[in-house]
Amino acid sequence: MRPPLAAEGRRSSPTFAGTPPFPAAAKRALADGQLRSNLRRATTTIRAKRARVVAERDDWEELRLAGAAIKDGVLRDLASLLEQLEAQVTAAGGVVHWARDAAEANAIVVGLVRAAGASEVVKVKSMTTQEIELNEALARAGIDAWETDLAELIVQLGHDLPSHILVPAIHRNRSEIREIFLREMGRVGRPPPADLTDEPRALAEAARLHLREKFLRARVAVSGANFAVAETGTVVVVESEGNGRMCLTLPDLLITILGIEKLLPTWQDLEVFLQLLPRSSTAERMNPYTTLWTGVTAGDGPQAFHLILLDNGRTDTLSDPVGRQALRCIKCSACLNVCPVYERTGGQAYGSPYPGPIGAILTPQLRGIARHPVDAQTASLPYASSLCGACFEVCPVRIDIPEVRARAPPDPGRRPARVAAARVGGGHDDGRARRGPRRSAPALARRAGSGRCRSDRPAAGSDRPAAHPGDAREVAGRARPAGARAPLVPALVARQRERSVSDLPPEDARAAPERARAAVLRRIREALATPPVVPEVARRYRRSTAAGVDLVGLFEERVTDYRASVRRTTPARLAGTIAAVLAEHGVQELAVPSGVPASWLASAPVRQRGDDPPLTHAELDAIGGVITGCAVAIAETGTIVLDSGPDQGRRALSLLPDRHLCVVRADQIVGDVPEALGRLEPRRPLTWISGPSATSDIELQRVEGVHGPRILDVVIVESR
Repeated sequence: MRPPLAAEGRRSSPTFAGTPPFPAAAKRALADGQLRSNLRRATTTIRAKRARVVAERDDWEELRLAGAAIKDGVLRDLASLLEQLEAQVTAAGGVVHWARDAAEANAIVVGLVRAAGASEVVKVKSMTTQEIELNEALARAGIDAWETDLAELIVQLGHDLPSHILVPAIHRNRSEIREIFLREMGRVGRPPPADLTDEPRALAEAARLHLREKFLRARVAVSGANFAVAETGTVVVVESEGNGRMCLTLPDLLITILGIEKLLPTWQDLEVFLQLLPRSSTAERMNPYTTLWTGVTAGDGPQAFHLILLDNGRTDTLSDPVGRQALRCIKCSACLNVCPVYERTGGQAYGSPYPGPIGAILTPQLRGIARHPVDAQTASLPYASSLCGACFEVCPVRIDIPEVRARAPPDPGRRPARVAAARVGGGHDDGRARRGPRRSAPALARRAGSGRCRSDRPAAGSDRPAAHPGDAREVAGRARPAGARAPLVPALVARQRERSVSDLPPEDARAAPERARAAVLRRIREALATPPVVPEVARRYRRSTAAGVDLVGLFEERVTDYRASVRRTTPARLAGTIAAVLAEHGVQELAVPSGVPASWLASAPVRQRGDDPPLTHAELDAIGGVITGCAVAIAETGTIVLDSGPDQGRRALSLLPDRHLCVVRADQIVGDVPEALGRLEPRRPLTWISGPSATSDIELQRVEGVHGPRILDVVIVESR
């Protein structure tokens, strides 16, 4: 049955279709003083935070080199890795689909939702679903799609478009958000309180209550993914608020749309990317929540899992030896936060879910010249650049955006300008300074100053952006002439993409999926007719904590940094410590997994609720707290890892109650991420928790307790 308020004439969600060319869109953005102020404050804050956490790693450059090599190896072996992933997911009870383009992917999702008898879905924040305009396809089919990430919710309720990869509502201030909530929330669900203020905690609480009823009734969820491990079939989602955990845990059916480039070959490779991504994106040692699952686990989480492998222009991008490095991208948004053009114009001017420097090169490649032969907006994107090279310096997988951009053919409407496209402060791995190729480049690059001395450049590995060489007004004032050829790399200009599946004659329904699979694999093999040479992954980064480090002390310090509370105790005093924690929070009822020792709660006067038979989601939502053990804890990042073991129970137990009390034995604490991965069984459902759920999506003010537990208490049990 459709939600009662869903059909009350809501305006359809806008799309980027019809966005003017970048110079015109940038000119309009530059006139918005509030936007520029918001962007300047946000990007400056994120840059500074990122610099601090990156500086903690003396092996950061080694991690970057490993990340780039792993991703290049993925692209080289993409066909075989996709087949391996398909086999592993299928063996674990999942179903794998292949989609040649957006139309096919959307049709698969619509078909699955209808087959489930559902009329709504809850969604995890996903760039891929924005790329294929899934929400609009679902709306045309009469299916409501609810965005559950706070920033995405703000964008959706505001009938707006995202403007940043990480914080899509970066262009909205708190007063605007309050007005959006008051005006729109009640039309599609639980309204906010009439006296709602613009205090970030109040706004986050209104979103929590509004979305909680959607989470509890949802039967179908849709997600993207950060990574998928071919070796094990494991899919990974990294997030902060707990909305991802809600969507990945509570519904009966989970549909994940995965760009075919988002693979990692082995479980071990996660040790690189779970260190690179959090520091580069949220500027934290580890995001509050990371969820890893493999297929279907009986009695725990969705009991039907469908994985859609999406091409949608990726094989076209793969065909260019230089341009394909854009497919390394892990969507961290670091390049946006150092870009002088993005800081002045914001993301909407790019006319794509992928804004900033990475979007300027990735979007034209994904869209493809054959599908957009006269798309002036797509053609303008590679010129949304100052060529300063700061984007390369911060990219965790070393995408050489200036190099890809410098390969753009000359604009026939401009006088060629000879400029150096060298990255700022860049250097070869042997330490020699790099000099970029001299290329024809847009007028904005002329202002970059090819003769800038190295003293003006940020040091390699630093977080300081280059001095802004040209104001974005320069971009705004130079529109591309009508009919100019799209500035795509030559291989893409020459390549004629196959017709969209939506243009093909009707196919037998049983044969269509196999045809899609065969077509995607064939495209990959054609794109890699001459296999690239990829250096062996050099794991020169630190893979164990230095001897002599006080792991318990470091873990306590890092957990406290995340605003969780920590207490140390001994086995003899454990029951008393637990009782004191529960009494402090006034917890009177506690969810208790079957494997929790009775001795833990011997001194606690609380009502204990076992999970046999399983508690309903509504019952768990009403319970004040939950107590669990853990599988492993990570000192460097302040992370506890649950693997649904007997003393932890199924994932919903540690998700829905307001308070989570976790008991960690000192011998379960390891130094860092590589050591933790070595202790874990990858095919178990895993939840990595670093503090309580949190968001910084409202003017970058951190608020705890958004969708997951509001409070995290950690009790460390020392042997003496």
